[in-house]
Order: sequence, then structure tokens, then C-alpha cells
Amino acid sequence: MRKPGVFALILLTLITSLAAVAWAKGSRPATARFTPPAEPGQIFTVIDYPRAQGRAQTAMVTVAVGDANRSIIAPAPAYQNPCTTSTPAGIVLKLRHNTPDTTPYDFSTNGTIVRAPYQGDPPPELLHACYKLVK
Repeated sequence: MRKPGVFALILLTLITSLAAVAWAKGSRPATARFTPPAEPGQIFTVIDYPRAQGRAQTAMVTVAVGDANRSIIAPAPAYQNPCTTSTPAGIVLKLRHNTPDTTPYDFSTNGTIVRAPYQGDPPPELLHACYKLVK
């Protein structure tokens, strides 16, 4: 004997679980924390654009240092630009660390953090045609 109610319940549970996982994955921002050394320098972070239907979308980045916040909006490449559909494509975020303190930097973005924040020389992604430098 078949029990259609049990089959429908299992199917409904599976669909609900998959939808919840997809929703949670799409809405969670990428985050990173960086505590700089106690010396001035440049802080670099490499972020790929978020994607929708294979196309780059506008990246939004928030950086919090102590009580200060900075929000950055990096528009995606124009529609006819080949970087719109090619991967990798994104931004290289450059921040100045002017004081010799160790206050942590908290990064949050809707894109993908490819290279975590670090203090030092510029990353090799700057040589790639589909990465933009954002200061």
C-alpha cells in the first residue's frame, strides 16, 4: 500500500530545506577582520563583484574602524564591457593606515572576498584588466 501523505510530506520538507539554504546563502554578506601592525602603510583587499545570471553586479563594501564607518559603492562594468560576464572581475580596495595603532578594520561586502585584507605591496590583481582600483 502506498501512503501519498508521507511522500508529499517528505517532498515538502526537502523543498523547504533547499529554499532555506538558497535564501540564507544569497543574503549573507562576506566579512573579514584585519588588525594592522602598529605602523603606517597601505591596506589592500581584493573583492569580486557579486553575480546574478552570470553578470557582474554592483559591489557594496562597508569598512568599520573603531567608531568610524565608510561605505563604498563600486558599480559593475557597463553592459557592453567584456568584464561584465568574464571571471574574475572585481575591485581592489586600497585604504591608508596613517597612524601607528592596531585598531581592527572590519570589512563587509555583498561580493566575494578573494584576497583577505593585508598591509603591504599592491596585489597582482591590479594588473588584470577586469579589476578596478578603488580608494
